[in-house]
Amino acid sequence: MAEDSSRRFSPSRLDTYKDCPRRYRYRYVDKIERDVQSIEAFLGSCVHKAFEILYETLLQGRLLSEQEVLAGFESWWDKEWSPQVLIRHGGAEGWRAVGRECISLYYRAHKPFDADRTVAVEKRLGFPLTVDGQEYRVEGFIDRLALVPDGTFEIHDYKTAKNLPAQQDVDRDWQLAIYDLAVRHNWPDTRQVRLVWHYVRHGKTLSSRRSLEQLEELKSQMRALIAAIKAERVFEPRQSPLCDWCEYRDLCPLWSHAEQLKGLDAAALAEDEGARLVEKWLSLDLKRRELREKIRELEGEQEEVETRLVVFAQAKGVSAVHGLRGVANVSLKEELKFPTRSHQPEAFEALEAEVKATPLWKALAHLDCHRLGEAYKRKEWPEWLAQLEDWVNRYAKAVKETVVRVRRKRDSDEE
Repeated sequence: MAEDSSRRFSPSRLDTYKDCPRRYRYRYVDKIERDVQSIEAFLGSCVHKAFEILYETLLQGRLLSEQEVLAGFESWWDKEWSPQVLIRHGGAEGWRAVGRECISLYYRAHKPFDADRTVAVEKRLGFPLTVDGQEYRVEGFIDRLALVPDGTFEIHDYKTAKNLPAQQDVDRDWQLAIYDLAVRHNWPDTRQVRLVWHYVRHGKTLSSRRSLEQLEELKSQMRALIAAIKAERVFEPRQSPLCDWCEYRDLCPLWSHAEQLKGLDAAALAEDEGARLVEKWLSLDLKRRELREKIRELEGEQEEVETRLVVFAQAKGVSAVHGLRGVANVSLKEELKFPTRSHQPEAFEALEAEVKATPLWKALAHLDCHRLGEAYKRKEWPEWLAQLEDWVNRYAKAVKETVVRVRRKRDSDEE
């Protein structure tokens, strides 16, 4: 079984495991290299290179003009471009224009670049972290490290993403917070660190800070995550929108069959046994749904008859109505209907709060073991991974079963 023997972890590496353990395995454990690169990643690398040239030249005492920075971007784009750059939407020149716009927006917003003093560009920084008695190193590259006049370190990160996050999202971001820890480790007299994200596609800058308490909590989360990685043997794939940009789709058990079917015409698809079985299942499911609809219609008719039986029984003063093949007992009963999370959520939350304040909560609350297990498998609560693993080891038993779940694709004609 696969096992990670590494002693170094970067923020992007840890993020990869959180996003998809299987992709982590292919990249960092099996070390499978792929030449393919998404256009989004290629764009980001070219814009980063242009800013690297800008600030490296500035460190040498000369400010490049906007046109010179754009020329550096163009030169790097032409040098690094290859047929292995994967474009899913648009064309290469359109993406190149996006890159030029990113650089121009940033340049015009920050010229003459004297608000801070650049300390380093593309700086590798890290720090040691002890996990279960073993020492590891967490490190990565900071796009730009700067000092402002009041002595605050600023960690600058350049993003070319089309989506602009909310302030609360960057306040929770842990990549730059990890670099905050690295700066404080390398310069122990550091008093303040500001985290700065430049979303250059939007000409928008966001910033955030972390308290010492938050940084200690981050260390705990990293320890739990690294411990989970070191204990991992299966590296299950995790499906998400990120799958569309994954370079390992041809290997992934979730997508390798789809990759094999790519480009096949209808006749060739019909020859694939897997595709035939899925279509057969979907046809049967359609029939089942049609039958369920018919059952609902029959149940509606039954309810109408039941209503008429109640009226009949009340009119006759009887509690049992007899027929040739059966008897209908009609009785009056009273049930208590409480608010639920989906219906009357405010009333439900109010009731829940009142019950929690009493000893009755222990008797009324229940443990959701399924939810507990799913949270452990998904590494959903990094700060509680160690505790979850302890519960799993002591109370859970691994039972393997084969489950088939078929879903319709978005472009399917059937609803």
